[in-house]
Amino acid sequence: MTNVEQSAGAAAPVAKSNRIDSLDILRGIAVFGILLMNISAFGMIWQAYGNPYAAGGSTGLNLQLFEIMNVGFEGTMRGIFSMLFGAGVVLMTERMENSGAGLTTAEIHFRRMSWLMLFGVIHWALLLWTGEILFLYSLCGFLLFAVRKLPARVQFAVGIVGLLYAAYSGNQDYHEVAAQSQVAAAAQAVADSGAALSPEQQASIDSWAERESEFIPTEESTAMFEGWHQGTYVEAVKGQFDFSYSFQWTHAPYWIFTDVLPFMLIGMALLKWGVLSAERSVRFYGLMVLVGYGIGIPLGLYELGLLAAGDYGPVAAAEAGRTYQFSRLAMVAGHIGLVLAVVKLGLFKWLQQGFAAAGQMALTNYIGQTLICTFLFYGFGFGLYGQLDRSQLYLLVLTIAVVEIVFSVIWLRNFRFGPLEWVWRSLTYWKRQPMALGGGGPQPGQMLGAT
Repeated sequence: MTNVEQSAGAAAPVAKSNRIDSLDILRGIAVFGILLMNISAFGMIWQAYGNPYAAGGSTGLNLQLFEIMNVGFEGTMRGIFSMLFGAGVVLMTERMENSGAGLTTAEIHFRRMSWLMLFGVIHWALLLWTGEILFLYSLCGFLLFAVRKLPARVQFAVGIVGLLYAAYSGNQDYHEVAAQSQVAAAAQAVADSGAALSPEQQASIDSWAERESEFIPTEESTAMFEGWHQGTYVEAVKGQFDFSYSFQWTHAPYWIFTDVLPFMLIGMALLKWGVLSAERSVRFYGLMVLVGYGIGIPLGLYELGLLAAGDYGPVAAAEAGRTYQFSRLAMVAGHIGLVLAVVKLGLFKWLQQGFAAAGQMALTNYIGQTLICTFLFYGFGFGLYGQLDRSQLYLLVLTIAVVEIVFSVIWLRNFRFGPLEWVWRSLTYWKRQPMALGGGGPQPGQMLGAT
């Protein structure tokens, strides 16, 4: 008999009655907030995510929507999702250890992260979402197991130190980018005068052009992205592979210590302090709103001003990045405080139930969003890539959110898990999990809960 079999009672998926409503509500909001940010990269050229001039409309309503998203939501939904992931690791491992699972806890956790990693690879390599996050989260999940039992104050402090390091790194990057810009400009002035360029001068121009292409579309990058979206499915898989591989294996791992992991550690601490589980007072959450938005909105507007003044180029992005982690953390605090104050006050119960259901099925909804967008924007589907402006894309997000919320509520009236959650749990526990909802589960209309 294996360790898993010996600990079957302890090492089992969390029952609905033991879920935490506030976590599921936050997770449901975050999964749609992430789509709100990602939709520009689904439906337009990659650079449009951070540059309104790249595509989607740079005037009127489209520009206003970009500015609202940039100040209020850019990076914050990922921050909330990261916090909840860290909190989920604490919840699952503590529940198993308190039930006597022993070493099986580690076995289950690492198997769970391994399957998540495979899901992530499939997500970007075969389902065509370059910006997928599951692979990166699984890497962090392996590390989190070692620090899950640290005191909350230590986890919080280490998370803050990680963000401070990210800010320091961003400041260094700004000075390097500014210097690179000046060197390239001087070399370009020589070229414009008709004089011959040295190999070093030509290299500086080429290097700067490559950096600019990350923010400003070129004919080459535009043709590359359009090419992925116009052919067959097989051509799309092959066409996007190198770009996605570079993003997932070269760029994304850097975010472990400067972006994702710090928020996961902070999330662990906030769970232990009863913040994420809505155990604090309405006054406490109101204070989070005032302080968070009081710091985050002015800083976000300051950063937006820098970006606009620099035409959303690399120097402007690097300069705005110096305070990015501070404005982002503040906005995350404000968002969480607002949502949990609403939960504590019992407002919009029907909406809470919808978001909670979507949050309980976060993996299904996250992958489902990719499937929907792939079908809508690629040539082997409706071929809408590059055809919609920002306002139209955000209406599409609203439509997808309504559909997934309704689907989640209806599904969970009949089943214990979402479809992909059931697959993930069955693989994690090496045992087919019961799917149909038995008599012990909540009845339709009853609040659904969190990881």
